[in-house]
Amino acid sequence: MTDVRIHLFGGLRVTGDGAPPPVRGAIPEAILCRLALDPERSFTTGELVEALWPAASDSVVSSLRAHLSRLRTRGWGDLLPGGRGGYRLAVDPAAVDVIRFRRLLETTGDDRAAALAEAEALWTGAPLARVSEFPFAAPVLTELGMLRRAAAAERADRELAAARPANALAALAPWADDLDDDEMGRRLAQALAEGGRTADALGEIDRRVAHRREVGGAVPETWSRLRDGILRGESHGGAGGAPGPAAEAGAVRGGDASGAVGAARGVRVGEHGGPVDPAAGVQSRRSALIGRAAELDRIADARAQSRLVTLTGPAGVGKTRLAAEVARRGAGSDDDAQWFVDLTVIRSPDRLIGAVAETLGCVSEIDAIAAALGGRRTLVVFDNAEHVLGATAALASALLERCAGLSVLVTSREAMRMAGERVVAVEPLLGGALDDAVDLFLQRASESSGTTAWSDDDRTAVRRLCVALDGLPLAIELAAARLDVLSLGEVAGSLEALAPGRGTGRHDSLDAAIDWSVGMISDDERRTLGQLARFSGPFGLDAVAGICRIEGADAREMTIALVRRSLVVPAGAGGGERRFRLLDTVRRYARAHLQADDGGDWEGRHGRWMAAYAERTAPLLRSTAAPKARASMRGYAADLQDATARAIRSGDRPLAVELVGSLAWFWYERGQADEALSLIDQALAVPGPRLPRAEARALYAATFMQAVGGDPLKTVHALRRFADAADEAADAPHAMIAHTLLGSLAAVEGNIDGREAELAIAARLRAEVGDDDRWAIADHLYIRGDALRIAGHPAQALDSLEEGYRLAAEIGHTWTLAATCYITGKVLTEVGRARDAVGILRTGAGHSLAREDRISALAAVNAIAVALVELGAPVDAAELFGLVDALGPRFGFHPVASDGSYAEPFRARAAAGLGEEWDVARARGAARDFGWALDRAAAAAARA
Repeated sequence: MTDVRIHLFGGLRVTGDGAPPPVRGAIPEAILCRLALDPERSFTTGELVEALWPAASDSVVSSLRAHLSRLRTRGWGDLLPGGRGGYRLAVDPAAVDVIRFRRLLETTGDDRAAALAEAEALWTGAPLARVSEFPFAAPVLTELGMLRRAAAAERADRELAAARPANALAALAPWADDLDDDEMGRRLAQALAEGGRTADALGEIDRRVAHRREVGGAVPETWSRLRDGILRGESHGGAGGAPGPAAEAGAVRGGDASGAVGAARGVRVGEHGGPVDPAAGVQSRRSALIGRAAELDRIADARAQSRLVTLTGPAGVGKTRLAAEVARRGAGSDDDAQWFVDLTVIRSPDRLIGAVAETLGCVSEIDAIAAALGGRRTLVVFDNAEHVLGATAALASALLERCAGLSVLVTSREAMRMAGERVVAVEPLLGGALDDAVDLFLQRASESSGTTAWSDDDRTAVRRLCVALDGLPLAIELAAARLDVLSLGEVAGSLEALAPGRGTGRHDSLDAAIDWSVGMISDDERRTLGQLARFSGPFGLDAVAGICRIEGADAREMTIALVRRSLVVPAGAGGGERRFRLLDTVRRYARAHLQADDGGDWEGRHGRWMAAYAERTAPLLRSTAAPKARASMRGYAADLQDATARAIRSGDRPLAVELVGSLAWFWYERGQADEALSLIDQALAVPGPRLPRAEARALYAATFMQAVGGDPLKTVHALRRFADAADEAADAPHAMIAHTLLGSLAAVEGNIDGREAELAIAARLRAEVGDDDRWAIADHLYIRGDALRIAGHPAQALDSLEEGYRLAAEIGHTWTLAATCYITGKVLTEVGRARDAVGILRTGAGHSLAREDRISALAAVNAIAVALVELGAPVDAAELFGLVDALGPRFGFHPVASDGSYAEPFRARAAAGLGEEWDVARARGAARDFGWALDRAAAAAARA
């Protein structure tokens, strides 16, 4: 190889001894850039034509050859050897700056910080600057941009953790003007604040919030929390939801020229590939907890004595707030991981396991939940368990028996009365705690009214009011919220007027406080509250407008008014949309005492709105908008499930089938196979008119759910049902996929004629697929690639897979990106290119982890282990097999059942070669995580 260096950042340049003259013309430059991205590979004429010409004519082959000939005669001859094997660029891969960039981002250990800085120094301008319009460039540019951004975020977090805010600002500078990138914006504001530039930090927040409002977007609550924290002078370190260097080291990973994303360590991965807060679902600390020191001490003692602690007390006494504070204080010191399960959205005990599995991101089985919780000190909070107390007790007992490091904290109006349970009674703020009740009222009143100065007479009046409310924090906060429109005297007087009709129990006091608050709102607001109470989970204003009906009033404005009265509270954002919810006590009161008064069709409107919402949102799961769509649908999960179950119960077949048709893929992505398959079967069994198109959508997802389950007969049955529905509907996208799957099945069976016939039908249907359904073409191409792999045609398989990858990258269909990498890895392993297979499989695993798709990530790691056996690295392979065996049960992935017998011969080879070391190596891998697995794979492939 010659001693030249290829620079692709900032446009093609060549330096070094014997460097050829500059290239003139876009096409010659594009040819060289494509070859430089993968200099160890020989490209056929067809591959280069496809890389450069989106719509090739008959003359392009001769044009390509003419360009190559001219390049050779103009000084590039030594660098462009050719022959029957194809064309390649004869340079050392390490001499190409883009490849050097990727490799630097794979560095681990003590050298990682320097490697990150060196990688950024290589970015001297936009990569492929003058050839970005050619087809091959788009996925490369996307990949490099993602890698650079992830590396910059990690550099900033490291510098903030090391108290070097100026260096963090330098790392973030390229993203300073991207007002749509909230994550980098938060880091920027934090770095400014840590550097003592508080005014600039607040100005940065205000600038980004103003931009959100200008473009009509919702403003995430995290901005207001960050602003408050900066004003209070809180230190953020490497915050902003971003981990510090210890947690994130090695999180940015490269791949081959096809693309890569960062793969994060840990079992939970956020929407953009970074780790999320381990205290999943724990309410943020919006204000300091007032009082409760004695209760916190008692809870600490109880946790020291038992792994099962229950906080009991009346509604509104503050059990949830106290549990959240216990979790906040225990994070890191007492608990390595924390999970908060809100049981208020569960209508019946049989939904408990599903709700817990959804929170943990695993399949709905007790063993899978136990596997997700085991192996470390973990706290699970079951909040508001009184209506499913028996089921909660049974689940807690089963999990504690299986998980040695697990602690369970339950909030309920009554104890579970289980062996070993420690009960801490949470009392109202009375007696010695009455001063805390007064402080609570005055703090909330200041937030509501802006008043900060209170006289002794005011405090005396508040003291009487808190006694009248029996010291219940929720009742006190509801009363304090009224100071935005009433004086303190008016609040006290209006509440005391309720006294003669009140009961003497504490729950009566809370009901009286809610009744009093409800009595002071308008009739329209009361009617709105009655309808909002019928939602099972959080709701957005669009849902309110589409479902709630208030004669002569706007339900959205009524909802906002109820937020101001603290009867409705913010619930964060779902996919960018602001969501709201009712506190459980307020919801129960409203359901018991308020009539919906909406003409009696609330449930009908709810079902129709949820179906329309799912129909327009679900397709976004296969686009660049997938993270927001996924978050939005998760927020409505309880109501979507209710709407589906209600449609099935009521015999409304069209609505039930439309819902399962839209939701099936969402359920598949979330690992809800068992429950989803049951709902799909129930919906399709409801008597009524056929809806083949919606049925085809549901059965497509059902086919994949059955395949993961590992029962071949059920998978084949589901596939044939899917094909029948798609053909009946004359639905070209789904029919194309169905016949491609049938071709793959025929390949497995060795039926050559059947395979060719089915793939030919799929090819004809492809011509009928429109631009809106290009995701289906991407799916077809990767499934076709697998069929060709099984049939023993690796070159054709790789062509189909590469085309599918490019299309999936173009439209943002990340599931198919991962699936294409997975099948490509298998092909490469089978043709003796196992090292290349490891690279592409790591890329696919990164795509899967970024989507929180652990099943696909495990499949990729399993295939990586196979490749490592082929590379002669059986110890590393055994460790990865051990990790798959340990993590698989959490997410419903069973290597043999889920992936045929693909890995079994390689397991047997590794086991036979290692002897006793096989079990030892598997045990080492079983204690590891995904991030380690991808690091290990890269290191092992490099050694081999």
